[in-house]
Amino acid sequence: MPGDAGIALVVIAEDSALVTAYLEQLCESDPQIRIVGRARDGKELLELPELPIAQVVLLDLLMPELGGLSLVKRLSERAMVVAISSEDEGSALAREALALGAAAFFSKRSLAKPAVQQELRRVIKQGAAQFAAARGQAIGFVVGSTGAIAPLEHIVRSLRGTAAPLLVVQHLPDGRAENLAQLLHHQDYPAHVALHGEQLLPGVFIAPAGRHMTIDARDRIALTIGEPVALHRPSGEVLLRSAARLGPRAVAVVLSGLGNDGARALGELAERGGQCFVQHPEEAHAPFMPRAGAAASSKVRPVRDAQLGATLRKLLADD
Repeated sequence: MPGDAGIALVVIAEDSALVTAYLEQLCESDPQIRIVGRARDGKELLELPELPIAQVVLLDLLMPELGGLSLVKRLSERAMVVAISSEDEGSALAREALALGAAAFFSKRSLAKPAVQQELRRVIKQGAAQFAAARGQAIGFVVGSTGAIAPLEHIVRSLRGTAAPLLVVQHLPDGRAENLAQLLHHQDYPAHVALHGEQLLPGVFIAPAGRHMTIDARDRIALTIGEPVALHRPSGEVLLRSAARLGPRAVAVVLSGLGNDGARALGELAERGGQCFVQHPEEAHAPFMPRAGAAASSKVRPVRDAQLGATLRKLLADD
């Protein structure tokens, strides 16, 4: 089933059996949409065996036990969420669901209209196609601190001319992220300070000062304030934790630095199939972060400076 090309795989979470049946009929009137699972509340949804293969979740926001609204942010990290409710579009509930990461909101009452039904099917198919395509794109992640600029420059130069997005958390004084972007920028591989909601394109996305940077379920940049993690904001731990769902699509490296930012998340990512590396501690100006990253999992491999760029290019480029 996961290999059915062009078929949008959908899970419905709705406490009303009548509404579930209606939604299923409405969706599957299009041969490119298939309902693969059904849940009556949030708890049942999270335990649903079909959830990991779903590209789209049709989520009722007001269910008993565990309501859908409380799950929007969590679910949007693994699938596209289309929120549904008895409340109207433009309601406070709709605005909150969209702010939490839902891709769209539909009122159950409006779904009686043929034009709205057609729009729902369009949103599902478009979102599923984008999600399926995103699942195939490898994405690079770099975390660095003291002494990391030189190896980072080497990595970025090696990726020029490729289509690979590279997300970077580099510990910097306030206001220096723009300077780093200028240093790394090249016409064949642009670099800039990341903006909230950006789609991933070829080039370098640098976390801004005072903001955590993550990647959401649709492979877009998400920036949050949050509390400092491992004494840092932006934090490599936060970035790499958000990459865990990518599994083998993630290519991550921790470079020179003091402390242990990113180490635990790097190890967890490696255990989930991510391609994870550290700058060889013997060659790092500050070996503490690479050493901690290597200790987090036996699957994290140290790489010599001379091979860092070639290693990442081999895994991220289509050469």
